Amino acid sequence: MEGRSEGQGQLIVFTGAGKGKTTAALGLACRAVGHGKRAVFIHFTGPEHPRLGDVAGTAGIGAELKMVGIECQASEVSYLDEFDESVPTLEAALNRARELLAGGECDVCVLDDINLLLHQGVVDVDRIIDLITSRPESATIVLTGRFAPAAIVEIADVVTDFAEVRHPAQAGVEPRKGIDF
Repeated sequence: MEGRSEGQGQLIVFTGAGKGKTTAALGLACRAVGHGKRAVFIHFTGPEHPRLGDVAGTAGIGAELKMVGIECQASEVSYLDEFDESVPTLEAALNRARELLAGGECDVCVLDDINLLLHQGVVDVDRIIDLITSRPESATIVLTGRFAPAAIVEIADVVTDFAEVRHPAQAGVEPRKGIDF
């Protein structure tokens, strides 16, 4: 990490049990777009709710922020209609991330909720490490989700552990549109 210049990418990990990992990654992607960069945001887990404010809210940003859904993770097929693009499988999503990075089509690549899939062994950690190490030097990759594997944390430039101190769900409050999804 020492000696990194402004033009060099990073590996950023947002992990932990607290709320806000996806929101932080989305904010980072929007910030990059605001500085003339392009971002891709791949949702690795399907939502509990058929419509995500994250996807709908970024529709007006344009091609600089591409939202990608994964068919096999969707709770409803209609959920995918709001995405800029969808791919059939987790494997296809990883291949798409690699293509976009290698082709210089994105400066920031968010793999949202990938950490849990890595923890569960659904996605191989070595596959993600290969994606990270083969990315263009200027590209930033953001991995979100609980249970970031130690091998990923070890090579990351930035790791933020979101701790849950208090959450409305603890008091039985249902998730709220525009705040929680």
